[in-house]
Amino acid sequence: MTVLLRARTLITTLLVCGAIALVLWLPSTADAQSRQKRGERSERKLATSRKQHTEYQEKFSADVERLAVYCDGKNLPEAAEHLRKLAAPLTRELVRMGKLPSAVRPELSSDLSAEERAWKSQLRFLQKDHAKQLYLLSRRVLYAGSPSYAFDIVREVARHDPDHSTARRLLGYKRSRNEWITPFAAKMQKKYVWHETYGWLLKSHVENYEKGQRYFNGRWMTAAQETEFRRDFKFAWEVRTDHFLVKTNHSLERGVAVAKSLEEFYDNFFQIFAGFFNTPEQMEKLFSGRGSFQTSRNRPHEIHYYRTRDEYNQRLVKKIPQIAITNGLFFTTDRTCYFYHDDAESNDRTLFHEATHQLFYESSLRERPIAVEENFWIIEGIACYMESYSRTPGRLALGDPRYTRFHAARHRYLVDEYYVPLGRFASMGMRAFQMKERSILAKNYSQASGLAHFFMHYDDGRYRDALIRHLSQLYHPELRPVGYTESLADLTSTQFSDLDRQYGQYLKLLQKGLDELERGEEK
Repeated sequence: MTVLLRARTLITTLLVCGAIALVLWLPSTADAQSRQKRGERSERKLATSRKQHTEYQEKFSADVERLAVYCDGKNLPEAAEHLRKLAAPLTRELVRMGKLPSAVRPELSSDLSAEERAWKSQLRFLQKDHAKQLYLLSRRVLYAGSPSYAFDIVREVARHDPDHSTARRLLGYKRSRNEWITPFAAKMQKKYVWHETYGWLLKSHVENYEKGQRYFNGRWMTAAQETEFRRDFKFAWEVRTDHFLVKTNHSLERGVAVAKSLEEFYDNFFQIFAGFFNTPEQMEKLFSGRGSFQTSRNRPHEIHYYRTRDEYNQRLVKKIPQIAITNGLFFTTDRTCYFYHDDAESNDRTLFHEATHQLFYESSLRERPIAVEENFWIIEGIACYMESYSRTPGRLALGDPRYTRFHAARHRYLVDEYYVPLGRFASMGMRAFQMKERSILAKNYSQASGLAHFFMHYDDGRYRDALIRHLSQLYHPELRPVGYTESLADLTSTQFSDLDRQYGQYLKLLQKGLDELERGEEK
């Protein structure tokens, strides 16, 4: 009898649990279907916007080419060559490459010949009209759910019309008389001037610094004397820029170089991940002129840069016993990035990797664990991706498939045939991802780097904004719409198995393109 009652109780419990499971499952399925429909609508809107973008660019190129033909007829070969360069199609990378002019565009000179005035006036008209169309397009792209693409278009707006006030504001600039500067620079310029070698200096100090003198502890001294004092890190040089405070006992010049490098990195970082720092509602206000950047902060991101690796190890070993195996780190407890100078090789890659962790984590003042239980791969994967950032005169690179991390990812997949399916890979938390033997950990990092590249670039950035939403939810629990971090399968409306297949195809196409490029270079 007792056994029978227990059996009946068990069956009843199972039926009740089954009913509860059914009730829970039905809304979940409806939510998934709803998300898929929204995703499909966004895809259609985005496809339409991309088509319009291409049409606008083609029309602009055709108009500028006609202007170049006019210059050919007026025997203005240099003007025609300049115009044909402007008419060349702009990729996302090209849009981000050039620095925007800081000076407001002056009126055309009265000394110009009639022919010169004609083509320059017409070019300005074409550029302003094109910029106006592009800006309206950027708002449509934003509403379609692609803020990173929208910001790329805004940058393109500013390339064609450097004095487009809304585009400049969106990119973090304000007009001060006849200059476009950042709010921080506007504040500093009241007393200081920016020196490319020495950073912000009092105007009265510039001449002395250029003569080799240094001002420290209330008096002037030689550069060598100051260096001796500042070897002790408590007297380190402090270099302040818009978003960073670099403390270093290496040299003022190196501190300024590090700070400038980080500011350039930040400029591109913010544009790419604009949707991470602002909610959709904030982004709409921002584009409509009713909002302000959500990245402004009273406290700059702090960087400690030591003279030598030995000093780096000695100062940090109590915080991180395994510090000797690192090349740099971001320590969440004190929210500081730590690095050291190495004469033998540049540590810019490590600088950008750890700065990525810092910028994402410090987007909130709250202390919180990040991806401890699952989805840890993208925390490291996106930092490895951002390592590939580099700027040389006339060229900005981010995501270059020849970068060592991405090369390793292709080798693991195509040669070693090593790949952990994304669904299982995403199920790993920090410990499961990192607490592996060194060979497996290296493979994990390679795959994470390759997947980050895939989600950032596949099909002209089709999944980029979904990845950014995924990162937002990982770093900001309050932004999780359903109480948990949505998977990339949910956010892309694409099953994990299909994402696995697309990733494999993507790597093969990348490798094929690189092989063809290499053969072409050999010829």
